Amino acid sequence: MNAFSETGRQSPALWVQAALCALLLSTWVPAASAAQNPYTVIEGVSQELLGVIRSNSEYLNSDSQRYYNAVERVLDPVVDFDFIARGVMGGYAKQATPAQQARFASAFRRDLVATFARGVASFGDMDVRVVNPGSMPQGNRVNVLQEVRSNEGLTKVSYTLVRNRAGQWKLINVILNGVNLGKTFRSQFSQAMQTHGDIDKVIANWSADQSADQVS
Repeated sequence: MNAFSETGRQSPALWVQAALCALLLSTWVPAASAAQNPYTVIEGVSQELLGVIRSNSEYLNSDSQRYYNAVERVLDPVVDFDFIARGVMGGYAKQATPAQQARFASAFRRDLVATFARGVASFGDMDVRVVNPGSMPQGNRVNVLQEVRSNEGLTKVSYTLVRNRAGQWKLINVILNGVNLGKTFRSQFSQAMQTHGDIDKVIANWSADQSADQVS
């Protein structure tokens, strides 16, 4: 995980929404295709996610959990939530018990999905272009650069993906216009530990939106 700093006037919560929206409108692939070229993965348009948004966003206000669950099913094949959550805990992960790590991973995942789902429900059409398409990388880690044009303007995104033992490419970090999401959340966790002084309290009070507002 790299460090995270704020750029401009937009809060990190908005960056999270924009980055995940950009990613997931273009990266979902079925398990059978998980070993394909990561550049192709990023270039691909996710018709399934668009279908989920069209058919479920109406439940955002009336049955939000139903909508969140539908979105989460699409996120699962792409995002390594547990890896990211451990990175967000930083050095505090060594102090946490396995049960605490698991509870934070669950809280982090739930909040990140909800933040993304709320943001994506109102996003307009996007024009997504991979800047540096390349051949299949030799190693197990790759950064894929992308430009996303939307109603909000031009966004430059760098995705860090790693290939796991099963040959699947998983997202572990996003850098948006120079803003590193992984490090920002890690900074927020550290600030929360300084405030509460207790891992259990941090987990109980964790909110991606509230944490993002602390550094906005």
